[in-house]
Amino acid sequence: MRASAVALAVLLGGAAVGASAGPPLVHDVEVDRRSSGWVARVTWETPWKQPPFKELRSGVPIDFTVTLRVYRHRPWWYDAVVRRVRVQRELYYNRLTRQYRIIDRRTDRRYFTRDWGQARRLAQRSGPVPLRAGKRMERDASYYLAVRVEAVRNSLSLPARFVATLARLWGGRSDWQYRPLKP
Repeated sequence: MRASAVALAVLLGGAAVGASAGPPLVHDVEVDRRSSGWVARVTWETPWKQPPFKELRSGVPIDFTVTLRVYRHRPWWYDAVVRRVRVQRELYYNRLTRQYRIIDRRTDRRYFTRDWGQARRLAQRSGPVPLRAGKRMERDASYYLAVRVEAVRNSLSLPARFVATLARLWGGRSDWQYRPLKP
């Protein structure tokens, strides 16, 4: 009986709290041509003063996933996806040591800082991401890059993920941003 009352309270509380933060927004996409393909750098903005992002100072980890897709334009059918890359960043504030930890999941590099500005800069940008498409590249075809940033719940504990899902308090995802790729 008590467990069902707690579950009902969580469900009703989650339905009542429907206020969600705005999603992270893609701010800038830089694409450089290299001999083996392209290299992309993505920066995004996060509404840090809105929940759940403002809960970072309480020790709640925030994960960002940047999805990059290279498309080949086809006039007669859907555009073909030539390459998919996902870049993941985790930002965590340790209240005991008063340090921010930023983890780049693609390279497994860890950054530690006590400066909030530096932590934001490190967490809100993807380093140079190689976009090699290999043998599927055609010389005369036109290509473009699609980019999206998403705040995900991967680092939360299972009960926290459940509550965040019910309360719809997680940051969501940005709209796709498109950039043409020069041959």
